[in-house]
Amino acid sequence: MLSEQTGEAVFFAADLANISANFYYSGDNDLTRIIELIATHYQVNIEQLEGSLIVSELITAADKNDELINTPILPAKKDILLEEVLISASSVQTKRARRYSVNNDVNPGDAVRVESISLMNAASFATNNLADSLLNVAGMSASYDSAEARQVAMRGLSGDFIHVALNGMQTLAIHGSSLDSREQNERALAFDFNVLPSELFEKVDIVKEYSVDQDSAGIAGNINLYTSNAEQLMDEEPQLNAMFEYSQTDFVDKPIHRGAFSWQYKRRHWFYMLGGSVNNKVTQEQGYNTYRWRQLDIASTDISQLSTDIQKKLQAQQVYFPRGNRYSIWNNNIKQQGVTAAVHYYGDNFSHKLDWLYAALNNQKQEYHLATRGIGSSALAAGSDQPSKITQLEIDEYDYLRFAEFENAQIATESRQLNKKTQFSQLTWRGDYWLSPKLKLNWLLGSSKNELNVPKDEKVFLKAFSNLTTDYSPQLAYPHNSYGMDLEASKQWQLDEIDIQANQSLIEQQQGNIGFSYQHDATLWQFGVQYKRFVDGRVQKQQDDLYKREFNTGLLDNALDSELSKVIDYHKDVSWLGVNNSNVAKRYLTGIRLDSGDILDSQSYSLKRINSAAWLQYGYQQDDYSVDLGVRIEHFDEQVRQAKNLEGTSNRYSRPLFSANFRYALSANWQTRLNISENLTPVATKYFNPTKQPLSGIAGYEVSNTSLSAYESQQVTVQLLGSVDSHTQLVSSVYAKKLSGLINFQQVADESSLYQRVNQATAWVKGIDIDLTHHLHPNITLNAAYSYANSERDYRFADMFKYTGQLEGLSKHVANFSLDYQQPTWGSRLQLNYRSGYISEVNYQQVWVDQFETGFLPFRRINWSAYFALNDVLELNVGVNNLSNEYYREYAGQHHAIYNTTQAGRQYYLRFILML
Repeated sequence: MLSEQTGEAVFFAADLANISANFYYSGDNDLTRIIELIATHYQVNIEQLEGSLIVSELITAADKNDELINTPILPAKKDILLEEVLISASSVQTKRARRYSVNNDVNPGDAVRVESISLMNAASFATNNLADSLLNVAGMSASYDSAEARQVAMRGLSGDFIHVALNGMQTLAIHGSSLDSREQNERALAFDFNVLPSELFEKVDIVKEYSVDQDSAGIAGNINLYTSNAEQLMDEEPQLNAMFEYSQTDFVDKPIHRGAFSWQYKRRHWFYMLGGSVNNKVTQEQGYNTYRWRQLDIASTDISQLSTDIQKKLQAQQVYFPRGNRYSIWNNNIKQQGVTAAVHYYGDNFSHKLDWLYAALNNQKQEYHLATRGIGSSALAAGSDQPSKITQLEIDEYDYLRFAEFENAQIATESRQLNKKTQFSQLTWRGDYWLSPKLKLNWLLGSSKNELNVPKDEKVFLKAFSNLTTDYSPQLAYPHNSYGMDLEASKQWQLDEIDIQANQSLIEQQQGNIGFSYQHDATLWQFGVQYKRFVDGRVQKQQDDLYKREFNTGLLDNALDSELSKVIDYHKDVSWLGVNNSNVAKRYLTGIRLDSGDILDSQSYSLKRINSAAWLQYGYQQDDYSVDLGVRIEHFDEQVRQAKNLEGTSNRYSRPLFSANFRYALSANWQTRLNISENLTPVATKYFNPTKQPLSGIAGYEVSNTSLSAYESQQVTVQLLGSVDSHTQLVSSVYAKKLSGLINFQQVADESSLYQRVNQATAWVKGIDIDLTHHLHPNITLNAAYSYANSERDYRFADMFKYTGQLEGLSKHVANFSLDYQQPTWGSRLQLNYRSGYISEVNYQQVWVDQFETGFLPFRRINWSAYFALNDVLELNVGVNNLSNEYYREYAGQHHAIYNTTQAGRQYYLRFILML
């Protein structure tokens, strides 16, 4: 680290550690312990060597034979060169020690390992939000939306299994996505990290193992976010940092502007912090996508020019057609703001922290699609006087269409405009009070709210008929369509229908914790109780097929004029005619309002979950080993009701949880851990839908089962970590995790046509994590992290269907690689993230066809960044996100037929950072 007054590097003896005391200091958490020890218990020797300072124990003649000083000597303060021992405040570290810090073992003496990311210097690297930052940790992967990470997965398990806490309180932020049509819906438990600006955060802790003093609900692991960290600041030194970013993407001409500031001040016992950020950007994703592939009844379609074998397959409905196979554009105008504030007090036996955060994310979205919309959304004309004709058809070995030529294909364009507004707020109060030198009381009170409002969501469809050639040849980067008409000519198109929708979603959470800890020598007892309230309510209103009959029967003129039509020329491959949604709304939607009669029952319901818990944990810690054993009791009280029905159904259940964690030091440089635990994660809101819904493909209905209980897990992990040599550090883990209570469908007793979701399936997740850091040179650092996870489970729909496949969201291989070159005045980083393919959803309603499974193909992402210190207070950053310009590909079915192919382009940015 760096000396506060001289700027020289300071190195500390390894045995100066793990003693607590009162001392005003700065630096990161690891450094804190070393400084406390130096200031309170030891006389030290400080030597200068090649421009650096070496801080070691002051060994006297009597102590020369002792490996450690067993009896601390309290020195006179004048014997310690405080001006050389104090480490720079975060403002100085930002100027001179730019490292993007990941600490693989924050508390090396504890039985449970905590990984921590310091976000103090995150602006120097190619990260758009917190999810991007988490990709520096082994076993972490992400899904992307609008060119930035949205949700994360850990050790092969999706975001639904990850517990996310903000300033100590469990929190859920949701916003939805342009990709929600790909089943990444808004009623899951996965945290949307793009809601909260990364500039508002100081630190992230990741815990992959469990002990009962942690919140439950994180079967995959716990992610703890912190907006303030007083330990980084020296006493009576105010700090002001500001950042401005200018960036550009491949597909959008408009530049992106982002700015943020952070002010912090610490005076004696008090710490104050105020931060804010503004982000205005325009993004675009484009690609080629389908709905699910289907075997179709071709009706009166002319197939006379095809071979006899192909004709037989078509007549037997054995050929899979792409539905809606379309070119697509997603434009997103994003405005994001955030404010955070904190007041902390640190007394001799009392401390408390008050933290507040507010964030707003507003999107003006436009989607444009050029699609087929005939029979089953295929190219085959539906209800037309002139049926389609297939003049050429090639299929693969699985009977999927590979190449086809159609005459009189039915095509359509969709122009969609929606406004989406999310507001998130949270207030927490945390504190500690020492009732005696051995007994401490701690508490947490918090409340958070996430409001998602979509007041306007309008779709306008045009219809036309054209010759069409579709090519799904596997050697293509994505499929290709050719059309036999002028796609931009308004006379070729006619208005077909209008769909409108609006929805509101509100998530409210309150939490209260009270805990006691009793420390006696090496023994620590902990006891606590907890209360959580979670409410997830949503109302959706919609009207479909507006004016469809009028447009198609001549009651309304379906011709397009210059006021309504708009050429869509954003896509790199093709242009087509869409509409100006605002002008369509003025002409056709002025008197139309969505009211209570338009509520869509299947999407309008609420879940209230009350979760109370109590835990007791015993811990014992020595220098070479530590252990903790604990038990926790969880109780759940859940109530589900429809938006139109004040009465609901309820469910209550309790579960005990146990944990046993052990640490043993094999040598001075190596230690191992054994972690054994039970945990649970509540079922996502979307599985509690109380509405009776018809099932497609069979004569039956899905009915609610409000007695669903939480998923449960039992986990064993063995870890080995240490230093291979003076330049190389290794962290490795091997784990096995049994999941039970996973969802399947079961026939309701004595009701042959009714089916409901039940806790039925089990799965084993087995894997390894390896994280290697190697210093090739004092200025060059290589980090390589690899995670392997494997699991299978049975997906069942009563007795009708059984499929054995990977867990939803599980990628077998996740790899993160970074190469850093850093000098005091400049540095650069090249980073690669890789995630192998995974199943995103198994749709039980399609179990009788091949298309029950959808998922994503392997994805890689390369980022590059560099920073340059122009002077002591000003820094310049440059970088490129998604350097390799990757496609995001989704498949459908066991044979991985292409489903969606999306590209967001590269992002080029220039940042200025001011540090005062």
